[in-house]
Amino acid sequence: MATNITRINLLRPVAARGFATCAPAPIGGTGDYEVKNTTLPNNLVVASAENESPISRISIVFRAGSRNETPDNAGVTHALRICAGLSTKNSSQFAITRNIQQAGANLTATSDREIIAYTLEGTRKAIEKTLPFLTEVVTQQVFRPWEVSDNVPRQRLELATRPPQLRAVDLLHKAAFRRGLGNSLYSAKYNLGNVSSETLQHYVASNFTSGRGAVVGLGVDHSQLVQYAQTLSLEPGEGSTTPSPYLGGEIRSDKGGELAFIAIGGQGAALKDSKEALAFAVLQRAQGVGPQVKWGSVDNGVLSKAIGGTGTTQFAITALNASYSDAGLFGVLVAAPGISAGKVVEAAAQVLKGGSLSDADISRGKNQLKAAILMDNESGSNAIRLIATQAALLGSAKSPSQLAAEVDSVSAADVNAALKKVSSGKLSIASVGNLRSVPFLDELK
Repeated sequence: MATNITRINLLRPVAARGFATCAPAPIGGTGDYEVKNTTLPNNLVVASAENESPISRISIVFRAGSRNETPDNAGVTHALRICAGLSTKNSSQFAITRNIQQAGANLTATSDREIIAYTLEGTRKAIEKTLPFLTEVVTQQVFRPWEVSDNVPRQRLELATRPPQLRAVDLLHKAAFRRGLGNSLYSAKYNLGNVSSETLQHYVASNFTSGRGAVVGLGVDHSQLVQYAQTLSLEPGEGSTTPSPYLGGEIRSDKGGELAFIAIGGQGAALKDSKEALAFAVLQRAQGVGPQVKWGSVDNGVLSKAIGGTGTTQFAITALNASYSDAGLFGVLVAAPGISAGKVVEAAAQVLKGGSLSDADISRGKNQLKAAILMDNESGSNAIRLIATQAALLGSAKSPSQLAAEVDSVSAADVNAALKKVSSGKLSIASVGNLRSVPFLDELK
C-alpha cells in the first residue's frame, strides 16, 4: 500500500554509488547499460537499467490498450488516459497534483493499441517523495462520476485537433484489422461522455492485473525496484487478448480541402518473431522515412526516388512499420495535393508490390536503423518506453545496444523476404481529405 512505500529507500544506494565513487556521467546518463529482468511469483515483470542519470524514471505498464475494447466500452482507453491523476481512495486530485509538482516531478499517462503506461520522472530525491502517488494513481482509482464528466471536454479537444495524417493511419488499422488492433486510439464522437465510472472500474479490474503488467525503471536499483513491485496491490490473473489477424480492406473519408493523406499497408511482422520484426524495421528505413540530415531536403529512400520519377514535386512520403505482439502492419503514408495524389499513390503501391531491394539500400537501412535506436536512447523518455514495451509484451527487455547489435544479423535475404510478404499479400488503404484523384483499392495495379 502507499503508506508502506515511503519506507522503501529505492534510490539512495544507487545515488551513493553512482555519484560518490564513479566518474561523472553525461547529464543524460550513459547510453550503454545492462537491462535486468525479473518475473515475480504473481507473473508481474520487473525490468530496470541503471544509466547513472540524475533523472530517474519509473513506469507501471499494463497490456490494456485499445485492442482490448469491445463495442460496449469503445473509447474506454481514451477516457482512462485522460482520467489519470484523478482522486483515488486515499488522495484527492489536488493532493496528487500539488505534491508531485512541489517535488519537481512529473507524472504522465500514455496509451497505444496494446499498452497503457503510467510514468513518474524526476530527480532521485523527487522520485522517492512522490512514488506513493504513482502507486495510488495506478492501483487505487475510484473514478468519481463528476470528475470523469469534467474531463469530457478534453477528449473533445483531442478529437478536434487530430492531424489528418494521424487519422489516416488510424483508419488504416481499422481497414487492415477491423477489430482488436483495428480499434481507434480515440473515442468515437458519438460515444463521448458515455463511458461511465462503472465502465472504467470494470475495465481496470479486468486488465490491470499482475499477469498483464510490468514495472520498469531507468536510473534505479533493480533489487529495490523488485521490492517496490512486490508491494503493489494487483489482482492476479493473465486475462486474455483476442487475436487480431490481418484481413485487409479500404476506408475513405472525403473531407475536401487541398490535400489528400493516404496510408497504404500490408501484413507486417509480430514482435514475438524478433528476427522478422527487425527485418521489417530495416525495410522501413531502406524504403525511406524522410531526410536524415537536419534541415535537409534530400531523401535517398526507394519511395522518394520512385515518386520523383513521376514528375510530381509536391508530396511528402514515409514508410510505416508497426509491430505488435501477434501481428504487424507495414506500408506507406503519403501527403499530396488532391489533384496529383493519384500518381503518388500508384507509384508508392508499385514500390510495395516491387521485387527486391539492392544491397546498397539494405546496408543504408541497417545503418539508419542502428543510428535511430541509439540516438532515441539519448532521451530517457524514449529509452524507458522501449524497455516498457518489451517488458509488457514480451516478458523481458533488451538494452538499445543489444538491439542495435542484433540489426547486424539481419541479412539481405531477410529484408527481401519481408518485402515479398507485403507484395504477395492483400493491401489495405485508408485516405482522408481531397480524394478526387485517389484510386480505390481495386484500382491499384
